Amino acid sequence: MNEPTQVQFDSFELLLHKRDYKRAEVLVAKALRGSQTTPVRVLWLAARARLRLQSGRVDDALLDMQKVISLQPDAIDQPHWMELLADCHLARYEVATIGFADRGDAEKARIIYERLLDLHADYGNLGWVRYQLGRALLIEYKMDSAVTCFQIALLEASTLPALTAYCYERLGFIHFYELRLLDRALHFLNKAVDTYPMSEAPFWLVQVHILRSRVLRELKRIDEAIDAARTSVLIAGASESKRGMADALLSISETLAPLPNRERETIQYLQQFVQTAKKPLSIDVTWARVYEMIGDAYLRSSQYVNALSAFEAALVYNPYTPWETSLHYRLARSAYQAGEYRRALKALERLLHATHADGDAVTDYRIYMLLGSSHYALNHYAEAVDAYAVALEMTPLHDPDRLLIQQYHQRASELAGRL
Repeated sequence: MNEPTQVQFDSFELLLHKRDYKRAEVLVAKALRGSQTTPVRVLWLAARARLRLQSGRVDDALLDMQKVISLQPDAIDQPHWMELLADCHLARYEVATIGFADRGDAEKARIIYERLLDLHADYGNLGWVRYQLGRALLIEYKMDSAVTCFQIALLEASTLPALTAYCYERLGFIHFYELRLLDRALHFLNKAVDTYPMSEAPFWLVQVHILRSRVLRELKRIDEAIDAARTSVLIAGASESKRGMADALLSISETLAPLPNRERETIQYLQQFVQTAKKPLSIDVTWARVYEMIGDAYLRSSQYVNALSAFEAALVYNPYTPWETSLHYRLARSAYQAGEYRRALKALERLLHATHADGDAVTDYRIYMLLGSSHYALNHYAEAVDAYAVALEMTPLHDPDRLLIQQYHQRASELAGRL
């Protein structure tokens, strides 16, 4: 390689490290236009493949690697290009839209990684190859083999300073989600945080702290779970990543939402999520869950109009929710307390229709009690009598609400002229 080309490559590596992808792309384009020999052109095509892989243009990266192999067929046996090709296939599987991922890409990646390990036992980046192989094995649900790969990767040579932290994070993930060994999972995730280099971009730690928060939540260490979630929010904010911030805000909201007297914080974080996350164009279960949590927090803090709007939004984002009955009931309660009696009736009618359509029976007396009260508020006294009568049949004898329902039933009967 002549000196000007080496200078160009050094500049390219610096731009790639800084994630200055636009300037790096311009530099590569100029270099390719000036490349006279096949070996130099191959080097620049492989460099552009790395750039495109790192910037998320995986299909373009794979096209570049195909050009590399067509120009230099023995590239398929060179370890650094084998690694890059496998990384492209694994990334294409991972970035594919849900339902459109091709397992063939993950399988191709695994085969190339395994072949690399067989052919090049002295390769200087075996730790990364082993780590990537472990991730490919996770996709194939080969947990034991994946764990072994991550453990070996901790001991292998690598050019990536953060590889140790990456391996600990995957081990924490497996022990939490697959093995359900919570203490071990937390141990590995703490190691991931402790071993992540200060010189690396802190954004990667956002997901680690989110996962730590979930583990701590299941261990019932709630204060620590909140601290971990807050840390993820702070790091995401400093990194100016909307996606990372949205994930972090959702994590801390899920931790705070079930806790008493934390409604104000819950609402604050969830509103930030709505302002930060990309709004879906159609049904989305995450956004439905967000609005359900907002509604619950508003309902508990007696902000009934806001609760009503939130529950309605939750049903728009997921009209097929398996918790439809509960959601309609909470919506009806909010509407009733807000003085929106017709909306309360409409929600209760939908609840009853959905329940009967599923072949189930309503067993919660509170539904008919609220139905009676909604009719009563609209001067539908005969309908209120019928609803209260059903509620009385369902109410346990010693339930404190029973006397109240009897009083409502008697008053509605008087007004309906049934006595």
